[in-house]
Parts: sequence; C-alpha cells; structure tokens
Amino acid sequence: MTLRPEIAEVASVEPVQLYDFSQKVLFSPAARGEGYIKLSVTTGKKGATSIAHSHPRDEVTLTLRGEAILRAGGAEYHMTEGTAVRLPPGLDHTVEVISDEWGVVAAYCDECTLCRGSEGVLKQ
Repeated sequence: MTLRPEIAEVASVEPVQLYDFSQKVLFSPAARGEGYIKLSVTTGKKGATSIAHSHPRDEVTLTLRGEAILRAGGAEYHMTEGTAVRLPPGLDHTVEVISDEWGVVAAYCDECTLCRGSEGVLKQ
C-alpha cells in the first residue's frame, strides 16, 4: 500500500452541530477508526457557551476571528484573532463567545467529555 497525504478543503465539509457551536470536522479518529487527533474548524455566535469538559490528552486551538473567553483553572483568558492556546490533559474548561462570531481551529482527541455528550456517546 502506498502512503499518501489526506487533503480536506474546509469549504467542502458539511458542518455539524456541537451544542451551541457549528463544527466542520476535517479529520476524526472516531470516523476512521485510527489513532490520530481530531482537527476541526469550529464557529459560534455571541453567547455560545460550551459545557465544562476536559480531554485525556492535550488540546490546542488557534483563534481565527472574533473573541471568546476561556475559563480554566479558576481564571479567565481572553482569546482574540491569533491567540493560540494549549490546554494540558485533565484541565476542565469552558468557552464563551463574546463577539458577534468566533472562529477557531482546534486539534484534540475524540475521547473528551464534550465529544461524548451527556449520554456518553461519541459525537463525530
């Protein structure tokens, strides 16, 4: 078998709803049965808020546009265009959008409590 890169165009990926956010999942181990991290472009409108959750491995994000507040470890962090964040494993956190719209690229494992939802079922 010849190994090749897998290419995904953000514009051609259909968004799915993830709580208050719209998410375009570019690559997902849950969908492929493989062991790499999920890469997604997630957007939310003003007031969108995630539930408190953590990941068993790192999460990294890069804000593309807009503003949001990250709450983690008893502190608040203002995320604006160009802000990159690394969240260590096990750190409970939430995000709240404070601008008209917020867009972020995120990479993380699919095993987090947010992805599993309240029913414990993995959401792709």
